[in-house]
Formats: sequence, structure tokens, C-alpha cells
Amino acid sequence: MSKKRIAIYIFSVLPIIMVSLVYQKLPDLVPMQWEAGGGVRYGDKWQLYIIAGLCLIMGIFMPLLPKIDPRKKNYEKFFLAYENIVLMIVIFMAAIMAISLSESLYPGRISIPRVVSGGVGLLFIFLGNMMPKVKSNFFTGVRTPWALSSELVWNKTQRLGGKVFFFGGLLMTLCAFIVPIFAMPYVVGLVMCVIVLYPTTMSFVWYKDETKVLEK
Repeated sequence: MSKKRIAIYIFSVLPIIMVSLVYQKLPDLVPMQWEAGGGVRYGDKWQLYIIAGLCLIMGIFMPLLPKIDPRKKNYEKFFLAYENIVLMIVIFMAAIMAISLSESLYPGRISIPRVVSGGVGLLFIFLGNMMPKVKSNFFTGVRTPWALSSELVWNKTQRLGGKVFFFGGLLMTLCAFIVPIFAMPYVVGLVMCVIVLYPTTMSFVWYKDETKVLEK
């Protein structure tokens, strides 16, 4: 087992350990979800175990997904990048759990919308760097039907997706520190729309262009 795989398992079980260590000190109601504009949704503290369990499930099953992917041979070409993506996701989820527990025990010490938005931005920057390395598969990357139908379209889509994720994440990270709290939902919403719609639209355009060339 690689050191990276061991790190994935450690970070995937870490949220359960953190919740267990402070569970008796937690209030009955704890923050479960933060809106970009500052709103908070609360839930019973036992629900933290559900979130921690999801992180554990991801840490266990995401490394196994290449074995069931119909295009599993392609993972040999980007397996290191795939492991990096999985590791970064479980680290991010563990960090979110730590922030949630901190806010539950010491409310108001940090600006949750800014920290979470900045964290998501950093995650997107990392994913943007990894995305151009991802080869055609059914579980990772910008997986539009048109990209999955053509290797050329796939490669173009991942390169564009990488740029959009990187610069979108950079914008979110910067805005987390300089944009007023009330404006953050609009910034996050705009970035998310561009990240989703632009690569998807261009993937379709490139596929139609390729189809026209093949029909000639």
C-alpha cells in the first residue's frame, strides 16, 4: 500500500475521531451548513457522525472506483493525479469538520463564510491543476456525454476545465478576503455557473465540430 493511500485512509477516518473526542462537550444543536451570505442551518450533534461517515465512505471507496470503471485501463495514465485528487478531497472534508467543531465549541471566533469560500477556492485551484492530466473515465473530470464520446473532445474539455477551475478558485479565494459578506453569494454563484456551464457548452461545440469534419 502506497504512502498516499495510507494518508487517504488516515484523513478519511480523522473526522470520526475528531467528533468522538469532543462529542460530550458539544451543544445539543451544532452548525451543519453555512450559506455564503452568513446564514447557518443547525442540526442535532449526532448528525455530525453522518457527515464524518460520508468522509470515511469516500476515503474507502474512491480509491476503488478505478477497478469498476469501464475505462479502468486509462487510470494507469493518470493514477498519481487521481490519488492526489482523492487525498485533497478527504483533507478538505476533514478541514470542514474541524471548522464545524471549532464553531460549535467557540462560536464566532472565525468568519465561516470567508474561510469556507476560501477553502473551496483553494480546492478548485488544486483540481484545476490536476484536471488536464485526467484521461477519459466515468468518475473524474468534466464528464459530459460529448467528452466521453471523443478522446479529442475529452482532452480539450479537461484543459479548459482546468483553466476555469483554477481561475475560478483563485477568484473565490481572493474574494473571500476582500468582498463584503452580503456579496459573497453572488460571487460564489457566478463562479459556479461559469465552472459548470462554460466547459459543458464548449464540450458540445467541439463535439459538433468534430462530427461535421468526420461527415465530410
